Amino acid sequence: MNNYRCSLCKSFFQITLLQLPIDILVNIFKRLQLSDLFNVILTCKTLKDLILSENTIWRHLFKDRLILHSSNKRTEQLAWSGLCRLSNNWCKGIFRNQVIAHHRTNYMPWLSFYHSEVLLVSVGSHLHCYPTNVKGMPNGRKICWRLHVPIKHRHDIRTNDISRFIVRKGQLVCGNRDGGVSIYKYCDIKQEPFLMCHIQDCHENGTVEVSAVEMLQNNNTIIVTGSNNSQYLNFWSWQNDIYGSLGYIGGNIMDIIINDGDGVRCMAVNESEDKMAIGLNGNSKPLLLDPNTEMFLMTAESTKDFRQIIRDICWHDENSVLYVTHSGVLELIDVRSHQTVYTARDPFHSKLYSLKSDGANAIVVGSSQYSRCVLYDIRNSSKHVQLYFTSLRPSPVYCLDFDPTKLIVAADRLVSVLDFNVSSAIPRKDYSDAFQT
Repeated sequence: MNNYRCSLCKSFFQITLLQLPIDILVNIFKRLQLSDLFNVILTCKTLKDLILSENTIWRHLFKDRLILHSSNKRTEQLAWSGLCRLSNNWCKGIFRNQVIAHHRTNYMPWLSFYHSEVLLVSVGSHLHCYPTNVKGMPNGRKICWRLHVPIKHRHDIRTNDISRFIVRKGQLVCGNRDGGVSIYKYCDIKQEPFLMCHIQDCHENGTVEVSAVEMLQNNNTIIVTGSNNSQYLNFWSWQNDIYGSLGYIGGNIMDIIINDGDGVRCMAVNESEDKMAIGLNGNSKPLLLDPNTEMFLMTAESTKDFRQIIRDICWHDENSVLYVTHSGVLELIDVRSHQTVYTARDPFHSKLYSLKSDGANAIVVGSSQYSRCVLYDIRNSSKHVQLYFTSLRPSPVYCLDFDPTKLIVAADRLVSVLDFNVSSAIPRKDYSDAFQT
């Protein structure tokens, strides 16, 4: 409380901080250090409510810091103060680790945290669906459904495990290591899907596994399959029968030969479904295909190398593609100019197996050692933001997914969740300045 003198009547009057206009208060709070702002929050409920609800303050304070974003409904409702608190926990290594599924056999699982509503995890030739609790965390003690995909026994050393799957717009497609693909349909993802079709021999008469699957749904649904031991990308037509309940495959409608590598390891289609990014065996750069015209928009003939593999690939936005390689490199390519706009390397120089982007500035990759994930900020290629050792097992991170509140990681024998929606009083696991390249 301060004394002020009126210039007209020459009398004195008093004014408190709470009597100042809101825009002046916001201007003052924007200039405080974060620690000082927290001290102001502790003074009274009025100032606390103002500071926590005023997004302008937090946007200014965190304009140069990494903020993790998400498109799911639960985290979209978070105020900027909540996003900043969560992002600070990500950057400082403040989280609680929880194992939600454990297996006695080594697998190479795939997962999808579908719209932050359910967690889908492949376990061998089974697919498990876990619900979320009221806090949005996957609940490993309950299960919505469990299904066993159709398999075909081969006379070789291959397993019948699910290699990858995609879930989108009411359909679920699973690619198997036995060379087949299973197509399911669902109305509610929390209820068990029903099998529509099973393609037994996708590539080379079923003698090679299906390592990559995608789906195009512009007009008729088209299933795209690739194998890391085949140079052909196969397109399969998919339609409903006259009753609209059962489906059938209209056959292999198109084969596209891949000359710039030894096979297809991974692929991803953009949101408008007019471009498909393809990661190869035997190349350190991806391909870009227009599935409508069957024309390659970007090739990689000059970078062919049988020692290189693109392990995982995804779209950062409509104009850029992210991918990780067998040699431990993370790269972002602008598909308009075909130029690499961001490059980073794993701090341990380990192989990178998986990645996910928030579509803004945050990228999380999974490495081949120590069940370790690495957080990057695409505005800074000189260092990583944080390392997360998700378990004590020396396993690769085969797949991962995240939103601002959590990171979900699939290793060989377990699926774990790192919860960042916790108190800052939890001991830090800060490796932000360790193992810098």
